[in-house]
Amino acid sequence: MRPTRKLSLLVVSALVVFAQICPAQSRQAGRRMLVGFRAGRGPGTPEGRADIVRRGGGAVHRSLRMVNVVSATLPEQAVARLRARSDVEYVEEDVVLYAFAQTLVWGVDRIDAELAWPAGNTGQGVKVAVLDTGIDSSHPDLLVAGGVNFAGIKDGSTQPADWKDNHGHGTHCAGILAARNNGIGVVGVAPDAILYAVKVLADDGSGYTSDVIQGLDWCATNGVKVASLSLGGTSTTSLRNACARAYAQGVLIVAAAGNTGGAVMFPAAYPSVVAVSATDSSNWRASFSSYGPEIELAAPGVSIFSTYKGGQYAYMSGTSMACPHVSGAAVLAWASGLSSAAAVRDRLTSTAEDLGAKGRDTSFGFGLVDAQRAAGSATAPVDNPPSVDLTAPAQGAVVSGTVALKATASDDKGVTQVEFLINGVRVGLETQGADGWSASWNTTGTADGAYTVMARATDTAGATATDTITVTVANADAAPTVRITSPAAGATVSGDVTLAAAAGDDKGVASVRFTIDSGMSIVDSDGGNGWSVVWDTTDTPNGLHTVIATATDTKGQTASHSISVTVDNRTPSQAGTVLVESITYDMSGGSRNNRDLMVSVHVVDNAGNPVPNAIVMVAVYRNGVPYVTNLGTTSANGVVTIRVRYAPAGTYSTRVTSLNATGLIWDGATPANQYTK
Repeated sequence: MRPTRKLSLLVVSALVVFAQICPAQSRQAGRRMLVGFRAGRGPGTPEGRADIVRRGGGAVHRSLRMVNVVSATLPEQAVARLRARSDVEYVEEDVVLYAFAQTLVWGVDRIDAELAWPAGNTGQGVKVAVLDTGIDSSHPDLLVAGGVNFAGIKDGSTQPADWKDNHGHGTHCAGILAARNNGIGVVGVAPDAILYAVKVLADDGSGYTSDVIQGLDWCATNGVKVASLSLGGTSTTSLRNACARAYAQGVLIVAAAGNTGGAVMFPAAYPSVVAVSATDSSNWRASFSSYGPEIELAAPGVSIFSTYKGGQYAYMSGTSMACPHVSGAAVLAWASGLSSAAAVRDRLTSTAEDLGAKGRDTSFGFGLVDAQRAAGSATAPVDNPPSVDLTAPAQGAVVSGTVALKATASDDKGVTQVEFLINGVRVGLETQGADGWSASWNTTGTADGAYTVMARATDTAGATATDTITVTVANADAAPTVRITSPAAGATVSGDVTLAAAAGDDKGVASVRFTIDSGMSIVDSDGGNGWSVVWDTTDTPNGLHTVIATATDTKGQTASHSISVTVDNRTPSQAGTVLVESITYDMSGGSRNNRDLMVSVHVVDNAGNPVPNAIVMVAVYRNGVPYVTNLGTTSANGVVTIRVRYAPAGTYSTRVTSLNATGLIWDGATPANQYTK
């Protein structure tokens, strides 16, 4: 570590600057927009495209070369006019991008960059650009080969005063990447890289998409091999296309994932860009780091000590700090003799130290960047991975309350820790293991269901191994369910009646009790053939009665369901008879080929008189299959009509399934009937 006793230490406050501010914004009313022209359509030069935008009412800021895009401030009328042009592919916002950082140095050592230098690889001869707030070219620990400004009114200026860093963010990133190995201050990952400052963010830490696109174009035009972007925001078509174009032209783009703790931001999330998440000193993903399937590599990003504006040094944290670690490793890979951005990208991912779940994952991508191996100066260390075995609880166990998690673990170099995780979330960490490795999992408040328990052992060399089981948490007891299935609600019954119910419970049903009018009850505690009992209605008064089914589970919880039925034990000699005299069919309404079918049921008593107010359940069949079932009440002339809407062609028949008329008994017959459409 370089001596630091002569340095002035500045601790930086929060640098996540999300204010919508950008220098040199036009005073013309409107919005800063990007006008994208179709390939092969319209003017073939940047100047020609700019003229079209001006004639359309826009104030042009710049016409880009890398992509067929013009940045301009446009009134709403101009936006509409330009979008209507056949040679314009899109008009989108020239969104503002921001530096990723937050307050709070060890990173170069963690990725083993210093182990690559004795073999002669210090990044010499490789051009790398920091696209940021600029770089302090007068800092004694930095050697800046040159720079360019795209973040102000002096667009394209290469004067040091115009790409000077008045913010500090860009200088801090530059130090992580390429601080000199000069015996003072700090040393970067690639101390002899050819370092360029490409200022695309203003002094407030923000810049337009078009500024960044110009920076990428400058890199591709000037032979830059690695572009380091510790910035981001929302996606635009223009930025996506520019990143793809720069990568195709040989520039490896490395970008910070973002500090939202959520989804990866842009440009990091583009396929043409290497997305970098941040880790802490324990190799955990930093709490602020964005993550997702786009993450390709991880690097140190918490409490990183590096160069700062005004010749000073500072601690900073963020994926902004992780990004230049990977950019520096990419420089070392280029310097090892690789000849393409794709080859460097493959070297970085194939030599990374796997963290988290085996293989690529959403937190670390392919793993922690390894600068020594990326530089081609080391091979993977030989280390037998540890072994670990979860011994409690047992596979498939049902657990509740506080659960003891236990494991055995061993390794030829020694096990340093065993973590216990539930569905990927750590609930315990044991670093001693004198009496075996263990932790406690409090399932109180955890939803019932299946969970994956994992034990992850780490050896002294950092290698890991895992063992997993599945258990079921069952702290709560759900109430049973019950429903009477026979007789049907509203039915008229007599004699011996079978009462049946369907019942279920997560822990089993112990019994179902059938109760009549909250009085007489019959219990079925077997349930072997379903839950059912026989009710002898002979001594039950004729009339309306309530049937209740109450299910009790093995834990004593209950649930009930009730229906109403009519008991009528009278014989035809005691009461008159109600009959279905006839069933007729008629077509009306609808289209010519798809009319409604009207089914009329005629009800009379045994003297042939129409029976009004009889309740009739009618089932209509089509081609022998139930088609419509409905309940109706007879009119004054004893007729109930059921409408079958838009009846398709077929043969229809009808059956009366129940018929209830006050003081009358139905003979249960349905006359033969049929209608063919």
